[in-house]
Amino acid sequence: MLENNKIVVLCKGLSEISDKQEMYIKTLESAGYTCEYLQTLQFEFVNISELRACLSTAEKYSGLILTSPRTVEAISLVVKKDVNILYSWQQIPVYCIGLATDSLARNQLNLQHCIGSESGNSKQLAERIILDIKKDSKPLLYPCSDIARETIACILNDNGVTIQKIVVYKTLASELLEQDLSKILKKSPSIFVFFSPSIVEHITTQFKRNSYDIKNIKAVAIGPVTKHALINSGFNVYTTADKPEPEALLRAITTAERLENLTESTLC
Repeated sequence: MLENNKIVVLCKGLSEISDKQEMYIKTLESAGYTCEYLQTLQFEFVNISELRACLSTAEKYSGLILTSPRTVEAISLVVKKDVNILYSWQQIPVYCIGLATDSLARNQLNLQHCIGSESGNSKQLAERIILDIKKDSKPLLYPCSDIARETIACILNDNGVTIQKIVVYKTLASELLEQDLSKILKKSPSIFVFFSPSIVEHITTQFKRNSYDIKNIKAVAIGPVTKHALINSGFNVYTTADKPEPEALLRAITTAERLENLTESTLC
């Protein structure tokens, strides 16, 4: 029987069930882990007409900010109805968080002037933007979630860089979350990977509703913001991946396990 500490539960959103998910699974399984996928979120796209209007006036902006694959998906909905709408954006900087968002922007939207994929969170991306965009330049277009934090806006505004923020998708709990989580818990996994604060919120709600002791979980955070959300929700944070990438996640987990084993051997 597989040891429960070798089962890794990936808590992600519906639209993330893709090649990116497969990359996480293959990377972890190559290191001897078994992966369980827990669909935690689902997304509803909104304000697409307003987004189309913004994309039609590229000359008003100095760049585009894409902080997640969902923002790329929202723009893709516009492109399906007007394949030429992004033509004027080809030479405008597109600032992306992580390799996944960068790859989607290049391959799905044909935006080749992507910058900042090495950024693992909003703070790092904002700091990268400040190096490029001069004060009092035209605003950056920033499509985002309804629960997007103000990190990027605050850092850029403090440095004289303006943004035009438009909510293009809502983040909701999966309708099957309680049922799917119950099935996974029967396998007694110990490592849960949380990809965002909203995922932490919804899973915490389910654990409390079912009186499950979250101290039994080795909570792995993707990025510092998710780490803080876990701490605030009462989890013991096992480790934190510095980037939303499979290799970074594997590195964080294996490093934590080595430290844990070293501590246990010392105590013995």
